[in-house]
Amino acid sequence: MTSGVLRLVKNTGLLGSLAGQVCSLVTLCIPQWLTLSSGLLESEKYTLGLWETCVTQDTGGRVCQASASLRDLATEMLVARILMCGACVAGSLGLVAVLLGLTRVRYGGHQGISLERSTNVAGGALFFLAGLATLVPVSYIARVTVQRFWGPEFPTDVPRWDYGNAMFSGWIGGFFLLTGGLLLIASQLCANRLAEKPTSFPSKLDFSRKVPFAKVDFV
Repeated sequence: MTSGVLRLVKNTGLLGSLAGQVCSLVTLCIPQWLTLSSGLLESEKYTLGLWETCVTQDTGGRVCQASASLRDLATEMLVARILMCGACVAGSLGLVAVLLGLTRVRYGGHQGISLERSTNVAGGALFFLAGLATLVPVSYIARVTVQRFWGPEFPTDVPRWDYGNAMFSGWIGGFFLLTGGLLLIASQLCANRLAEKPTSFPSKLDFSRKVPFAKVDFV
C-alpha cells in the first residue's frame, strides 16, 4: 500500500469521524429521541429527548419542559444520557489528539511525523469508543421502545411512542465514528510498517560486464 493510498484512507477516516462527531452532538442535544402523536388531538405531536419533553402543534407553536430530576428519570434515559455525554467527550478528545499531531508535524521534523502517527492512533481509538458509546444507548432505547409499545399485547388503537430523528442521527453518527476510527488506526499502523521496512539493495554488484564506449574522433 503506497503512501498516497494511506493518506487517502487517513483523510477519509478523519472526515468520517468528524461527521460522526457532529451527528453524535446533534443526537445528544435535540429532543426527538421518541415521538408520539396523540389520538385525541391529531394536531399535537409529543417529542421526548434526553433533556426535555416538547409538544409541537400544526400551527407552529412549541412548548418544552425540562426533564424531571435524575431520581424520577427513567433508567434507560439516564443510561442513554450518561453514555451520550461520554461519547461526545471521547470524540472531542479524539479531535484534539489528531489536531495536536497535525500541529507537531509542522515543527518537529521526523520526530513530529512519528508523534503524528501516535496521536492519530490514539484519536482513532477514541473515535471508536465514541462510536460504541453512541450506538449502545440508541439501540438500547430502540429495543425498550419496541418491547413496551410495539409488542403483540399492546392495543393497536392506542398512541405509541416511535423512533425520532435523534435515533437515526445516533445510528448514523455511531457508524461514522466506528468506521472513521478504524480507518484512522489502520492507516497509521500501515504507515508505521511502511516506514520500518528496510530498503532493499542488490547484494552483489556485477562488474564483469563491459560497458561499450563510443569511439570519439578528435579533429
